[in-house]
Amino acid sequence: MCIRSREAIEVFALDVGGTVPTMKWIGCIPAPEGTARINSITALPDGYLGATNFDREGGELWEWHPTTGWIEVPGSQMPGPNGLVSSDDGQWFYIGGWSDRALVRLSRGQSPVRVDRIAVGFNVDNVRWGASGKVIVAGHLTECEDVDPCEPSAARVAEVDPTTFDVRQLVDYKGNEFFKLGTVAIEANDEIWIGGIRGSYGIARFPR
Repeated sequence: MCIRSREAIEVFALDVGGTVPTMKWIGCIPAPEGTARINSITALPDGYLGATNFDREGGELWEWHPTTGWIEVPGSQMPGPNGLVSSDDGQWFYIGGWSDRALVRLSRGQSPVRVDRIAVGFNVDNVRWGASGKVIVAGHLTECEDVDPCEPSAARVAEVDPTTFDVRQLVDYKGNEFFKLGTVAIEANDEIWIGGIRGSYGIARFPR
């Protein structure tokens, strides 16, 4: 959990053993000095975590560990890094490149650093792992570049194969007065559920 008013990652212990799940605050991790906004985090092996600094002028990724504190991830500099997941073995980051309109794959602990940008055609906000092992990429298209034709979209969702980089568009939703801007998507059985901001008053559900 990120609390932006003081730029810290709040840490909770979650207990799901009872009838009603409970959580208890156990501490916080102050953000690296000088970061604009910690946006997303991902758990990494051996007690590490990764985090994006969402700065449209020039953001980056950071890693944190209790023994080392924060360390900037080499090769991670980019405008507007947003959502974040990582591979189970901790060797790859998958970053929502909001400004790049791409899913960015970044190597971890490898030399030389490898960066792959997989264009999806919209501003990527949040990313999640799908049930099939592919990355569910959610975002929107609020401004058109020098492309004709181009039509803004309130919510777009794509599925990206992390190995082949194949992209499959799942949702292109124009929006209405009840759902104005999509930012996150998950798989729910045979549906895609999309959450939003800026006056989006519910969850938009689409067939998978």
